[in-house]
Amino acid sequence: MSIYVKNGILHVSGAQDKLRQKGQEKPDFLSNYTMLDIETTGLSPYRDRITELGAVKVRNNQIVDQYTNLVKFPKNNKVPAFITKLNGITEEQIVNEGIPAEQAIKEFREFIGDDPIIGYNVNFDLNFLYDLSQKYNLPVLNNDYVDVLRLARAYYPRERHNRLIDCMQRAGIAQVEQHHGLADSLDTIKVYNDFNKHFTEELLEAARSRIKNFDLTGDELDYYQLGFRNPVQNKDIVLSGHIHMDQNEANKMIGNMGGTVDDGVLATTNYLIMGDHDFFRKDNEDLNTARDLIKNGAKIKRLSESFFLGMLDDWARS
Repeated sequence: MSIYVKNGILHVSGAQDKLRQKGQEKPDFLSNYTMLDIETTGLSPYRDRITELGAVKVRNNQIVDQYTNLVKFPKNNKVPAFITKLNGITEEQIVNEGIPAEQAIKEFREFIGDDPIIGYNVNFDLNFLYDLSQKYNLPVLNNDYVDVLRLARAYYPRERHNRLIDCMQRAGIAQVEQHHGLADSLDTIKVYNDFNKHFTEELLEAARSRIKNFDLTGDELDYYQLGFRNPVQNKDIVLSGHIHMDQNEANKMIGNMGGTVDDGVLATTNYLIMGDHDFFRKDNEDLNTARDLIKNGAKIKRLSESFFLGMLDDWARS
């Protein structure tokens, strides 16, 4: 098998270097770790920015150090209004109080060191931190991690929502979430410690069992295995240009995940997946067709192979 998920990590023969080489999720209760949380201008590490970094270092279940800083970028520090409404962070604050992004990520990466990382829905944070670390040629952020959201889903299996604020309110920790890196890190420690008091081995095993392990190019997968976060379900997809994935394996994977591979771009196409270096070529027939259809109202998303594989890896880790 050449495209598969093992211990929550996507593996793609021929294209593994296009994926972030992050660590492995290992649900557990640790006494030594770094808890972290970041604030950003949006959900995508490709187009959005970190606005604030927060982390807490724990040794023998005791807080021994903290880190917090606003992050200032060289050209653009605008903050969407809805983000400012959420956490109060403004462009003016970042410009006046923030430290340069290069300095901030270097300090933050050094603060984390080789620690296991813990956070809430922490894969989101890791994507931003990984990319910014790579931008400034820092050590690869491949620390193993614990996602407290995974523990929450095991502890509250019948709840529709398991946000940090939900867990805080259920445990009587707090009624509001601060949406600031350091404050949320401290609150997540409280939730993590509360789970530690109440978890059984059966609950911990339930959390571990939800980490994905399966071959994406073997037999067709059931919907319950794929989950509702599957980014390929019911999508019409075209692969075009110089793709590093094996075409036949990619077609099989997409079909197994509930999607359809088309030979050419149509008005009904959802994703046009292109080789990373084909994105701006004028001689790609699929891309030109997509541009024309988009002008006429088609909802076609043009994605690079790296971006598409990143989507799949995020799903594999969810």
